[in-house]
Amino acid sequence: MQAQEKNIRGFNILELLVVIVIIGLLSAVAYPNFSSWKKERETRTAAVKIKSLIIGITAQVQRGLFGYAQVLVKEDDGTITVTSKGMNMNSLAAKIQDGTDIWNSDANSRCDTEDDNYWDEDGSTSDKLEVQHLEFDDDILISFTKGVGAVCFSKDGTWYSGGGNFISELGGETSVDDVFFICSRESSLTKCDVSEGDGTPEVDHENLFSVQWSRFGNVTLEKWSQRQEDWILQ
Repeated sequence: MQAQEKNIRGFNILELLVVIVIIGLLSAVAYPNFSSWKKERETRTAAVKIKSLIIGITAQVQRGLFGYAQVLVKEDDGTITVTSKGMNMNSLAAKIQDGTDIWNSDANSRCDTEDDNYWDEDGSTSDKLEVQHLEFDDDILISFTKGVGAVCFSKDGTWYSGGGNFISELGGETSVDDVFFICSRESSLTKCDVSEGDGTPEVDHENLFSVQWSRFGNVTLEKWSQRQEDWILQ
């Protein structure tokens, strides 16, 4: 019995220090990989949620619940919100039939981003499942800073329009953007820096996603591959 007790002992100080050093080295190696994985996961999740929001609201348009719908993206002091809104069929018909309504004279005004009463359902204030509201912290960046961007859909694409940062002018003509970029915050970046010409990153992005749509509501998600230097469908 005494012999057994003599063989039972704990760690001495030196052995304990060795264990601590080993744990520290393993943590130092593993943490950067975990941090990179976490960033990619958070950015991907944000992109997937935004894609799902666009698919959700355009589906309501195709079903006839809304005659006209909007996806509004806003950046304010690092907080990003994405909201879907809907206009019912009666409201849309009233605007189209009213010859004095600005709807019929100014196509750029149709995707309104300022009037709170313009939309019948607003995801930021409504608890209905047909509209949604997403909010992301400052670990996620988008294509622009300080402002809003909006894109609006109708069932057959007739009233497709945009507003704010989703409107581009080239050669004196106005067009609605059909792509939106989401990336993780890295070093001194304040937005996802992507060329407007060919859609390639202006700087290296570890986690860069694009959500693309058509005027008919078809939505795709892609990720930029630094190794292949190309967009990969997700």
